[in-house]
Amino acid sequence: MATTLTDWLRGRDDAQLAELLRRRPDLALPAPADLPALASRLSVRTSVQRAVDALDELSLRVLEALSLAAASDGRVRLQAAAELLGELPAADFERAVDDLRDLGLLWGAPTAHLVAGVADSVGAHPAGLGRPADVLLRAVPDVQLAPVLRALGLPPAGQPRAGKAVAAVLADPARVRELIDACDGEERDVLDRLAQGPPVGSLRNSPRAGAAPAAPHRLVSRGLLVPVGPQTVELPREVGVALRGAPLGTIRTEPPPVPVRERAPDELDRAGGTAVLEALRLVEALAENWAAQPPGQLRAGGVGVRDLRRTAKDLGVGEDVVALIAETAAAAGLINATHELESAYLPTAEYDTWLRRPPATRWAELASAWLAMTRQPSMVSQRGERDRIIAVLGPDAERGTIPALRGQLLATLAGLPPGASPLDRGAVLDALAWHAPRRAGAQRPLAAAILAEADTLGITAAGGLTGYSRTLLDGSRTVAEQVLAGALPDPVDHFLLQPDLTMVVPGPPTPELARDLALLADLESSGGASVYRVSEATVRRALDAGRSAAELRHFVSERSRTPVPQALGYLIDDVGRRHGALRAGVAGAYLRCDDESLLARVLADRDVAPLGLRRLAPTVAVSSAPVARLLEVLRETGYAPAAEAPDGAVIALGADSARAPSRPAARPARTRQALTGGPQLADLVRRIRAGDDLTTLSRRVQPITQQIPGVTSAATMGTLRDAIRAGRQVLINCAEPDGTASRHTIVPISMAGGFVRGHEPASQRLQSFPLHRLIAVSVLAEDPQLEDPPCDAPPFDDPA
Repeated sequence: MATTLTDWLRGRDDAQLAELLRRRPDLALPAPADLPALASRLSVRTSVQRAVDALDELSLRVLEALSLAAASDGRVRLQAAAELLGELPAADFERAVDDLRDLGLLWGAPTAHLVAGVADSVGAHPAGLGRPADVLLRAVPDVQLAPVLRALGLPPAGQPRAGKAVAAVLADPARVRELIDACDGEERDVLDRLAQGPPVGSLRNSPRAGAAPAAPHRLVSRGLLVPVGPQTVELPREVGVALRGAPLGTIRTEPPPVPVRERAPDELDRAGGTAVLEALRLVEALAENWAAQPPGQLRAGGVGVRDLRRTAKDLGVGEDVVALIAETAAAAGLINATHELESAYLPTAEYDTWLRRPPATRWAELASAWLAMTRQPSMVSQRGERDRIIAVLGPDAERGTIPALRGQLLATLAGLPPGASPLDRGAVLDALAWHAPRRAGAQRPLAAAILAEADTLGITAAGGLTGYSRTLLDGSRTVAEQVLAGALPDPVDHFLLQPDLTMVVPGPPTPELARDLALLADLESSGGASVYRVSEATVRRALDAGRSAAELRHFVSERSRTPVPQALGYLIDDVGRRHGALRAGVAGAYLRCDDESLLARVLADRDVAPLGLRRLAPTVAVSSAPVARLLEVLRETGYAPAAEAPDGAVIALGADSARAPSRPAARPARTRQALTGGPQLADLVRRIRAGDDLTTLSRRVQPITQQIPGVTSAATMGTLRDAIRAGRQVLINCAEPDGTASRHTIVPISMAGGFVRGHEPASQRLQSFPLHRLIAVSVLAEDPQLEDPPCDAPPFDDPA
């Protein structure tokens, strides 16, 4: 039978250790040097808290029962814990206990122990119950308990300690029930509220002289409430258990069922196909909009509120949809920031390649990017941690836990029958809450937003997971694209013209038709059939793009399956006649001269011909060359030009133009990937076993009187302080930056600034080690027969 956590880990097989590292990946970063190091990490507070927060409802309730039944040293009577769980089946109890052992929160069998730190992570009031009466009454003075002794019929004198006597009464369930039954309605209401948790309440007013005491004060005088502060009381655990009947309430051993609406799987796929086409259209519209009007990048990163609102207005969708499309497109590599002239967001070269691919392939890239991205678009436009508006593509929308939450939600939907969609989205959130009840409060708004995003991107339809999305989640992307391609309607290359100058496209348009329609008309509605409207502004837009009136008339007559309305022909001809009467262009510089003959000589000069001067008026010519280049060529040719300001004043141009200060390129964030693969975990377990064998060998070579395999940070510093005061040698195990571990024997002399400093006995060199990298500390024995090792003695290097 294992007597320590380290011995219990040694008794676990390699598969069980690999499962522990898989479910708690933080234990493997950096790789533990040996099993004592792994045992010490099992009790690190943040690691334990993370593991407890990830427990499902069954395992969490069992852990709470174990905490309630645990002794001060962490030992647990499993039978006592099972009794607290009421009618929970024994098989479910054993399943939860095994799950807690696999997670390293409970160890040992048949005698079980809670890992250090579990009690703090569960909280001072497990399952909403207060602390035991004997614990609460230790801090209450005997004088203050005098009215309680009288109310309970205990002798006021001759008690070794009044608190023990009151605790003995509350330990009797029958007596506690009698005290509860004697309470009036007001007192019972106070007890019932505290019994539901939390068990701590406040005493608002002290009883005045001559006035009847309030219900809480009456309960304090009878021992049913214990004062724990000047105005604070706590309900003893024994009273809370008696009030509840079942101390931990009703425990659901499985997730709650999700009511569904049954439909044919292909029907759900067709509904999802409509959302897929709309999502693809929005990505194209966003890219084209930003290519024409690139939104500037904020100094802190991201797109400003004005650009977000303008884009939403241009695309005809909400700002939340723009945020989702932009974040997903950026995650897929279709949009990125450029810093050539000014910081702005533009489509990338990958966007042009993506645009030429089939719709199913384009969607698969977007869906895969959304599933994996660590961004949460629903947080855009909200206030961040620094009370700053979270911007699209900005750094504050980063959330590393979002991919796991997406996976849990979609896994819940995947558990429904194919073609089924939930009747109520809240039922899906309730099922998710069963899997992580401690995170449910914070995750519920994010989970609701994720479900809405999945509907927008076509991953789900009517809340149900589509068939092609199920295939994609299973890892078969090629098959998913084939399933989606079969669900999408065939593209059409025609439309139906209506007398009100609208065009109805009965299906997804071909890429060529979509581009031409985007020039000639505005999209009014999309879906199974899209509706476009032609107006004077849209015809002018097509003419500005280089189309002629004849080309537009030929396009509508060729692609329309209905007669072209006469009003449309009149509109195209009328706008075409007026288009181009006024013309505007761009010139790099102009040349003005009051002497027409001199200007004519300059235009006829062959040396000046490369400037491409063009005469606009008798005294004005323009060139596409910059002003500095124009002046330089004219001066080299023998002329004497002068630079002119917009108001006609002569100015002097310096040799060097102003330049903006350069900024260093942002470094990509460094991330550490957890070990999740079977071969990686198996290799890590082998390295830990080898390190443990080396630790055992080092103990045989050098005796150790105090080995601390499960140290916490506070215990480590306490051990080092004791060694500094006593001048004792210590053996420290230190984690290196590359994940390996090293051992050093030093005589510590100081500990400050996050470092411990000391001399090596062999070389007398002063060494320092970061406290946060210490894995284990051992105080070495003072054995007069053990000689100091020679200076060239090799250290015990960890093979890890």
